[in-house]
Amino acid sequence: MMIQKQLFEKVMTKKVMVILLALLTFVSTSSHAQRLQANQERYQVLLFTKSLDYQHRSVTTGVEMFKELAIDNHFALTWTEQSDFFDDQDQLNNMDVIVFMNTSGDILDDDQRRALQNYIHQGGNFVAIHSASFTMMEWPWYVKLVGGVWNRHPSPGISTAIVNNEKPDHPATAHIPKKWLVTEEWYNFLELSDNIEVALSVDETTFIGGKMPDYHPIAWYQEDFEGGRSFHTALGHPEGIYDNPWYRQHILGAVWWAATGGKAFE
Repeated sequence: MMIQKQLFEKVMTKKVMVILLALLTFVSTSSHAQRLQANQERYQVLLFTKSLDYQHRSVTTGVEMFKELAIDNHFALTWTEQSDFFDDQDQLNNMDVIVFMNTSGDILDDDQRRALQNYIHQGGNFVAIHSASFTMMEWPWYVKLVGGVWNRHPSPGISTAIVNNEKPDHPATAHIPKKWLVTEEWYNFLELSDNIEVALSVDETTFIGGKMPDYHPIAWYQEDFEGGRSFHTALGHPEGIYDNPWYRQHILGAVWWAATGGKAFE
């Protein structure tokens, strides 16, 4: 009887240990999954690509770039070309940053414009890529949000020029050399805001068709625009640029800065 009792106790002890180990594994796995899910949703990005004027072929490659950036850098991405997304103020306010990429024309009605304004006034943030400056050009508030408005580009549209890095400490430009060659469609601008900090400029002596000889900014940001942050980059016309690692880092840095204020994740 004593031997049987000892054997029974050993068997039960092993079973208890197996159960405890299984429970610990489950808790550890669940915690890891929760952490992974939290990491995948560090911030919420709305990518808006509606165009009612010029249709950029690079939108397709740009959307694919954003999908890959979201997976690799653990942010949640919502992509739409539908203006009715702006009909739901609560839905809009859940976004940490709204990105207009290669938009064009009058893409929001009056109510949707008010929703965008409310979003910014409540601390929402904004990133404008390439032809976002060729969007709602007759709406003064939006022009100020972007920081300037499109004023044509040289013909032929794409050429290679020297770009100057004016803010090597900004997350969107920290990886870029002080001077480097970029092939792009060089936008000219009007109504540049006094509120902008220039991140990149282009040397007009290195391409034909510039209309801003004294100083030609192409990327800039606003630390505080009526309660939110705003970043603009004119780069983004050629389809191939969205596969370029330096450009991807440029956009990632802009989106991350706008969404978080440049603060490190805990």
